[in-house]
Amino acid sequence: MSPGINKWMRLRIGLVGLGLFLLGLWVCGRFFYLQAIRGPQLREESTREYQKYCPILPVRGSILDCRGTELAVSTRVSSVVAHPAQIKNADRLSRELAPILGFKPRELKEMFTRARPFVWVKRHLTPEREAAFLAWQAKVEQKTQAAGETGRRDTDPIYLIPEAKRYYPQLSLAGQVLGFCNIDCQGLEGLEFQFDHELYGKPKQYWKTMDARGHIVVTGEKAWDPEVMGNNLVLTLDRTLQYIAEKELAQGVERFHAAGGMALVVRPQTGEILAMAQVPSLDPNRQAQYPEETRHNRILTDCLEPGSTYKIFIAASALDAHVVKPTDKFHCENGVWFLGPKEVIHDVHPYGTLTVQQVIQKSSNIGAAKISLKTGGPRLDHYLRDFGFGRKSGIQFPGETAGILKNLRLTRSLIDRATLAFGQGVSVTSLQMTMALAAMGNGGVLMEPHLVKAVVNPFGKIVREFQPHPIRRVLSQQTAQQMLAIMETVTQPGGTAKEAAPEGFTVAGKTGTAQKLVGRTYSHSKFNALFIGLIPADKPVLAISVILDEPKGAIYGGVVAAPIFREIAAQSMRVLGYYPQKELEKDKNAPVLAGILPTPALAAPAPQPVAFTPTKLEIPKEPLKVMPNLRGYTIRQVINLLHKSGLRCRVEGSGMAVSQEPAPGTELSPGTSCRVKFKSNS
Repeated sequence: MSPGINKWMRLRIGLVGLGLFLLGLWVCGRFFYLQAIRGPQLREESTREYQKYCPILPVRGSILDCRGTELAVSTRVSSVVAHPAQIKNADRLSRELAPILGFKPRELKEMFTRARPFVWVKRHLTPEREAAFLAWQAKVEQKTQAAGETGRRDTDPIYLIPEAKRYYPQLSLAGQVLGFCNIDCQGLEGLEFQFDHELYGKPKQYWKTMDARGHIVVTGEKAWDPEVMGNNLVLTLDRTLQYIAEKELAQGVERFHAAGGMALVVRPQTGEILAMAQVPSLDPNRQAQYPEETRHNRILTDCLEPGSTYKIFIAASALDAHVVKPTDKFHCENGVWFLGPKEVIHDVHPYGTLTVQQVIQKSSNIGAAKISLKTGGPRLDHYLRDFGFGRKSGIQFPGETAGILKNLRLTRSLIDRATLAFGQGVSVTSLQMTMALAAMGNGGVLMEPHLVKAVVNPFGKIVREFQPHPIRRVLSQQTAQQMLAIMETVTQPGGTAKEAAPEGFTVAGKTGTAQKLVGRTYSHSKFNALFIGLIPADKPVLAISVILDEPKGAIYGGVVAAPIFREIAAQSMRVLGYYPQKELEKDKNAPVLAGILPTPALAAPAPQPVAFTPTKLEIPKEPLKVMPNLRGYTIRQVINLLHKSGLRCRVEGSGMAVSQEPAPGTELSPGTSCRVKFKSNS
């Protein structure tokens, strides 16, 4: 072999060796780059191919009444989601899924072709649609197995995920108080909004291990994971009292063809709100179907002129300041009092001389105006603001308004200071008026109103507890007792609210009929009819206010609102375990001044309640299979028994059960509606 050829072969061998060396060096460098430098990133990407981390939306906590009845709960539902980038045949999938999900094919195709990695297709499926979707998935799976196909399918990027949906099992009961949530379970109104940070819970992620076709092999998802569940809210509301208030108010609104109404039931000693009703009502499950004004809690957000109900606060201020005594007399000008050439105050009925007690009993505008003027602007301003008028009450609820109260220290107009005495030129909320009344029933101490008793975590431990909070003393104990005795005469013969007191109970209250402002003038055809009262009169257990908006026909508070008060009060007292007296020991026709005059010997002895112990009703541990005989049992016993068995109960009347539907012995199933009629034995 010639030297030239050997030289060329050595060169070729050297070049090949150099190439192999460089190739090996590149492979080693690439290996080092992939393993050492990009190794963690690539391992993470490969893990994402078979292990998916999915978000768990928070599960909102429940809202319960004071007895533990669920008013708002979160239920598990499914939603359809999709990954448009992984869908190849959007036309076919749109046609197949459109009737199942309730869309038009073109609407689904638009979703499946969006330039997004993830889309919500259908939120919160009904059980029927969820079953139809699962049946569709099963049908696709069968076709795939029959065809022997492998790999990912076009249907795999479309699947169900679990979500929580807010549900209100009591429907419209306390709808405006509870409020409502959006589709993501975020509170928008009412207590749902006020305590959203407590109820909402905490988001979390869980992992799913997928096979090569994208099917779930292992999941870390838990049903109702306590870590994502929000706290529960325990209210002061009593479901039974709330039902009674809403039922009687709705009947009153219908009877008098009113535009609406409000009723509030408060425990004077603690400030606990036991019932807060309004008409029209709101079903939070269907809140989008209601107009905006119906969604608000008008008891806190809307102001109105209190009318003659305001006279009791004027009289209480004058008595506590020792400006007048209960027996002081005022001449009521025979129904017409000229304050100036064009400034006239009228009474509905002409009166001559009346005592302070009679001014309240007869509801004299002129008498109340004279008491107001004698008290003086600065002193009256101090007392009325101490009662809570012109300022927010402090309740934990969104949207409360402070109302309007002029600065009486600076008001020089005689007519303005006079008309204030019978509730004109001042605006208050129903809550302010009821809490001020409750202060008289609490020995003169104003309490802060509250709707929430406690915040409890998912494990049952109390996180926050709301104790009764006295704000200030407004009246002395003696003045408060004097006012109770004076207001009791309003509900007795000769008063303006003879229909207010339930049989066997005494009531201290006040009527009101307020003209509504239309533009800048008072209407002569639109009124608010009011009655506020304490029951029983001597030792109040409940403070109740009833307001009807624009009643037709009858307009006076004693005729329109007082009967509604009577029914709410009578039924509520029985539910709370207070039963009517057999007889009132004192003579109803005698002037009620025993508690007013300083001589203790003239005071009538406190009536004793009838001792009554209802037959004990055993509550079974298992749901009822057969309707029991409920005759002779109380409302509370019947409701506890039927609700624990998942039965719906409609209560009619008050007292003891006298009839029922279904009849005793009838077979029952969960959700059966029952109607029980009650009748008082008094």
